[in-house]
Amino acid sequence: MKIGVYIKTFFSSKNDFSADEWILKYKLTALFIISFFLGIGIFLFGIYRISEGNLVAGYSQIFFSLFLFFGFQLLRYRKEYYQRYSIVFFLLFFIYINIVFFFVPENKLNILWLVISPVLIFFFLDRKGGLLTLVLLLLIMLYLVVTNYPYSVAEYITLFATITTSSLVLYSYERVKEVEKEHLLTYNEVLEKEVQKHTQTLKEKNFVLEQKQHELSALNIQLEERVERELHQRLEQEQMLLRQCRMASMGEMIDSIAHQWRQPLMNINAVLMNIDRVIDTQNDQGLYIENKVDEATSLTAHMSQTIEDFRGLFKLEKEQSSFKIDDVVKDVLALMHNNFDNVEVLYHGDPQVSITSYRGELTQVIIIILSNAVDILLLREIEDKKITIALCRQEAFMQLTIADNAGGIDENAVTKIFDPYFTTKEQSGGTGLGLYIAKIIIEHNMHGTLQISNGEEGAIFSLELRRDR
Repeated sequence: MKIGVYIKTFFSSKNDFSADEWILKYKLTALFIISFFLGIGIFLFGIYRISEGNLVAGYSQIFFSLFLFFGFQLLRYRKEYYQRYSIVFFLLFFIYINIVFFFVPENKLNILWLVISPVLIFFFLDRKGGLLTLVLLLLIMLYLVVTNYPYSVAEYITLFATITTSSLVLYSYERVKEVEKEHLLTYNEVLEKEVQKHTQTLKEKNFVLEQKQHELSALNIQLEERVERELHQRLEQEQMLLRQCRMASMGEMIDSIAHQWRQPLMNINAVLMNIDRVIDTQNDQGLYIENKVDEATSLTAHMSQTIEDFRGLFKLEKEQSSFKIDDVVKDVLALMHNNFDNVEVLYHGDPQVSITSYRGELTQVIIIILSNAVDILLLREIEDKKITIALCRQEAFMQLTIADNAGGIDENAVTKIFDPYFTTKEQSGGTGLGLYIAKIIIEHNMHGTLQISNGEEGAIFSLELRRDR
């Protein structure tokens, strides 16, 4: 294997060839291989001729072999000398043939050099060189005839026929090859033009595509800016709606406070009137006045606590806390008990269900839903008004449902019930912001869900939040 690799490396050309020089590559490789082996053969024959006393033929063969060895090394590394070397090679080749024919007439196999020369010329040179070789060969034949070279007429006819036939065949082959080469070049030119045309078209399309991409990028930037601007406006609008909702809720709570305080104030007024009457009619007034003062103090304490409870509803919370849902529901029911005139409120739930979130915001949501339920019951003049509240746990979530028996919501309104400014209570002055704010609080701030559906008797609000473990 190593010997084979060495031989292959030894006879490999060291030149660099382009894609268009593939024919030159094979011609050049063949020529320096022929030069190497032909040089060895002629060198050995030269030594043999000298040993026989034929010094002219022997020294000419040695000189020719040395030239071939030199050409072998030259062509392996310098491809640019191929044309000049091949011309010199074949000039020396003809000189060598003449010397051989002149000094060794008895070896009739010398004729083989004349026969093989057209093949070599047509392969290594070109069509013109082959025709020139044919003329030179014919001149050599004429020379042989004039000098009475020891060939018979039949041998001369055979030699002439062989040389002319091989030359004409090779000439025709070279001619066809040149025509095909011209066709190939023409075809390559057509292909190059087509490639250039398609390349230009592709460049134009790429340019148009780049323009579209730039336009699309600019449009995307404008769209992003518009989305960002719209989002900013939406956030500002939501904040404004939250403030409006809080103000509306505060108005409702003030009404509730007024309702809560009306009865205690009347009671305080009655206490004071009784104290005044006792002072006018009775002498032993100490114990009675003391009891009435205690009663008035209790009523004012209740009113003060009511204020604190309502303040807590609208206090902004910055941090989340853990609390029980049951406590929140009961606190809301206590705060709103005056709103439930002639409304039966049923509540049942798991007292241990707790979450970590914003207690005040959940309280506000429950108040909004309960207030809407009370309003719709009053608006539709339901006789047996009823609100049912249920609290249960579901795997990682808690579910709070608030249902009324007001007959439900129109199917067309179900999908719009949480939209801003949408209300079914225009006659009672509804703003349409309460349920919208409630959904924002639950889904955006508390990361839960708030949905509405129609049950058998009325609307059902379902609120889900992730509960504590």
